[in-house]
Amino acid sequence: ALEEVRRLFPALEVLELIGRGGMGVVYKARQPQLDRLVALKLLPAGLAQQPGFTERFGREARSLARLHHPHIVSVFDFGQTRSGDIPVAAEAKDGDRNVAAPSLFYLIMEYVDGANLRQLIAAKQITPETALNIVPKVCEALQFAHDEGILHRDIKPENILIDKKGRVKIADFGLAKLTGAEAEDHSLTNTGMRMGTPRYMAPEQFENTKTVDHRADIYSLGVVLYEML
Repeated sequence: ALEEVRRLFPALEVLELIGRGGMGVVYKARQPQLDRLVALKLLPAGLAQQPGFTERFGREARSLARLHHPHIVSVFDFGQTRSGDIPVAAEAKDGDRNVAAPSLFYLIMEYVDGANLRQLIAAKQITPETALNIVPKVCEALQFAHDEGILHRDIKPENILIDKKGRVKIADFGLAKLTGAEAEDHSLTNTGMRMGTPRYMAPEQFENTKTVDHRADIYSLGVVLYEML
């Protein structure tokens, strides 16, 4: 709930929920001390139960925070919090009881005031000229990240943002690897945890996500370009 998120992050002015997906929920917030808008992403609560996730989260989040590029959404901060004890309706006849809430991992990121590519495609605002203007910028960002040893693994229209000035930004860089998440797709049978979104994944990504390289991101971008055109 919005009020619970505000209680968890007193240093932020949490304004509204702006997105929900397989890798968490995103809120629009403001940092009063810096007078800037940010995006607060809360990762799925169940991740805290995975063995070794806390260490992996810190390691991967630090890598993401080092990705400074004009076409990549910046990570400003990250961490872990707890929502404390929350009342849960118990089946026991003596009423409610308190249980410990799971840890919540979060990222504070650059806020992009605009729309994602999925929304622009749906609104039929993508011309061939627009598509061919967007793709080189995504290529530049991917090349930069790949040179730093970081793969995206989940390139799709939802993760490509266009702000109101027409600037292109890739969001959720590396989160597929970080969370081990696969976007929900009821047309496929889940035979194990994959990283990515099935309709945009390279064939080798289905076989073994951990062994894919930068070519998997290029494949996904090709699917996005085809979809735009």
